Amino acid sequence: MFTVAYLLPPLANWPARMRAVPVLAALLLLAAAAPAGAACDDTDGDTDCIYTGMLVGSARAYNRIVDVDGFANWGKPGSTLDYDDVELTGSALVGRRLRIGPVPLRIEADATFGDMRATTNLLDPQGLDETAEAKLRWIATAGAGSDFTIGRFTVFGKGGLAVADVDNSVTDIDFFRDRPPMLDPDDSFREVSTDFGWQLAAGVEAALAAGWALRLDATYMEFGRSTYAVNRGRNNRCGPGGPYRPCQYEIEHTLGLLRLGFIYRFGR
Repeated sequence: MFTVAYLLPPLANWPARMRAVPVLAALLLLAAAAPAGAACDDTDGDTDCIYTGMLVGSARAYNRIVDVDGFANWGKPGSTLDYDDVELTGSALVGRRLRIGPVPLRIEADATFGDMRATTNLLDPQGLDETAEAKLRWIATAGAGSDFTIGRFTVFGKGGLAVADVDNSVTDIDFFRDRPPMLDPDDSFREVSTDFGWQLAAGVEAALAAGWALRLDATYMEFGRSTYAVNRGRNNRCGPGGPYRPCQYEIEHTLGLLRLGFIYRFGR
């Protein structure tokens, strides 16, 4: 189940980040105590304003690799392996709020950067000599949605497109009795691609003073599945009794992102 706690970094990684807790707590108290800002006010039913923002967040990249032929997990075709991790990110966004008739709308685009990576050496659970790694260096989204305001708080939801820079690799190390370990390039690969997917997001903004607001949001993204080949030299079978041909892996990515930061709403 998708939970906020699952998006947070492991407890072992928290000490260096604890210095930010008093600052975030003070911002939340300020949001609760400050009067609602006049900029981008939709009480007159004619909202039309542009806003920008900067946020920091915690991203959990969920990755799954499928050993289609049972090549690494020998004799178990279709075996799957999940590997994920949590990393800190930074984001910048720009958006516009407006109304079409009685319906409040918002259109947003943002970019998120960070070292979002995860690794596992369990692709071959017996030999532990094959390591799968996935890295997402940046993600950009564009979408639209709606919102409603209660006092100084604005709750919103949106959906749309997502695109990510994805670096997938499998590294196979061969071990020998009489010589040092060596990389097996035929059973390894690395490919960097730009993958497209979709996103769903929800959040809340607390108005501060003079057009500023504190924003908390959560986003879920999926980027589909890609296929990669190993055993390209066809020197091994794709599983016991299988054919001598390139063997396939399939890798899919989803991402959960939890962010906190400031936005500034420019008046009409």
